[in-house]
Amino acid sequence: MQIDDTVWRLSAILRKARSIKNHFAPINKIPPETLALAATFLPTERDLINATAVCQQWRATLLYFPQLWRNPGGPPSKLEAYLERSKAVPIEVSLSYPQLVVSVIPHTFRLAALTVHVVDSLEFEEITEHLHDPIPTLRSLEVRVQESDLYALKFPSGLDGRLFPHLNTLTSNAIPSFRGPNPFPHITELSLCTDASPDALGTALLDALQHLPGLVKVSLKFQEDWYTNIDFGRIVTLPCVQEMHLCTAGASASTKSIPPILQFLKLPKVTSVTLRSGFPPMAHLSILPLISFHEQLPNYVELPELRIDTASYSGTAVFRSSSQAVFTYHTGILRNYHERERLLWGALPLSSVRRVTAILVDPQHGGEDGWLVDLLGYLDLELLELGGDCGRVLRRLRRNLARDGMGIAMWIGIKTLIVRGGEHARTQAVKFESTKYNLGLQNMTVTYIPDHRVHERDPGVSDDDWDDDLEEY
Repeated sequence: MQIDDTVWRLSAILRKARSIKNHFAPINKIPPETLALAATFLPTERDLINATAVCQQWRATLLYFPQLWRNPGGPPSKLEAYLERSKAVPIEVSLSYPQLVVSVIPHTFRLAALTVHVVDSLEFEEITEHLHDPIPTLRSLEVRVQESDLYALKFPSGLDGRLFPHLNTLTSNAIPSFRGPNPFPHITELSLCTDASPDALGTALLDALQHLPGLVKVSLKFQEDWYTNIDFGRIVTLPCVQEMHLCTAGASASTKSIPPILQFLKLPKVTSVTLRSGFPPMAHLSILPLISFHEQLPNYVELPELRIDTASYSGTAVFRSSSQAVFTYHTGILRNYHERERLLWGALPLSSVRRVTAILVDPQHGGEDGWLVDLLGYLDLELLELGGDCGRVLRRLRRNLARDGMGIAMWIGIKTLIVRGGEHARTQAVKFESTKYNLGLQNMTVTYIPDHRVHERDPGVSDDDWDDDLEEY
């Protein structure tokens, strides 16, 4: 017994000694606020939990700062611990176990964001039955439905709009369906990512948008064609929308799934439209539908500036309108030579394009430049800027102009040609400058700007043979 007591005392002395040693460690001399701030940069929640186990001083410091514990969620033990540690700061709750909503009720006065995972609309309705008092701090609501074939998330008819007086962001994987008055009168941002059946998705989506007239930003992501069952004579006006993001995903998805929605929407104030897809459209479809830009997208009636970047993973084309509105494509079509004629022509009012900037990828690694040469022949430009591995485009342009005069009428209007690239681009820029008088482009200024970041392919013997064919010019 005396031995055990002695061992216990020695252990206590050793713990005290280690505690004193830790206290004087350099890292423990930093202010507690600085340590807590550093903890906010930890990449994962597990890292934060591990940090509390470093020593008693770290644990006491990190548990003292409630901002670190403002994201409660998970099983009951974790949820209750986070709710206690977060004290009175605004919280962002994620409920993977919807039955735990009862535990959150006493803390709704500080609820800033709520994410719930439910099986179906019935389970969501059971959750809302527990909410009786207004939640003025709630800004964001996210609802994730487990049933993949559920195309509409039905909101209870008795859900009072006064319950969420300041809610402005709604996110879901199912289309919201309102059976009564809109419970979200102040929603400005809607984000939907759904793999619902297309047979009923089209009409349900337009119904939802029509019930949310205050939307400013809309993000829609689909797995497949959504417009199978829809009234093609219907137009929904969204008077406040400024940003529209449309995206498709899945092995069979393509940009043909998203543009048709623009046929059914009138967006008088939209200044940013983004289309994204990892797959090119079918051969017989344009990227954009033939719609009335003057009526439905008035900010895009004139598009003086076009920026193309095929060096990005999927290719990007950005149109900037005279009102500074931006229309952006992220699509593999920019690398598909056989689709060049259907790329943009007939979909956007390209007759107003006056400035083109194109950043090109090395053709040996998946890029193709023939479509760009053809596209330039349709445009009446004042300025053309080429970057990246652009030597091939310059060479092809010079050959076409010299041999066939292709597009020469359009090219006469170009006053400035800017080339940014490596040695191959410089060589082609010099040759373009030396032959511009013979090509009837004497009013054009050719400027080369070196860019050592560009890794060009070796042009090889074929380039020399090609240049020999142009010596007479």
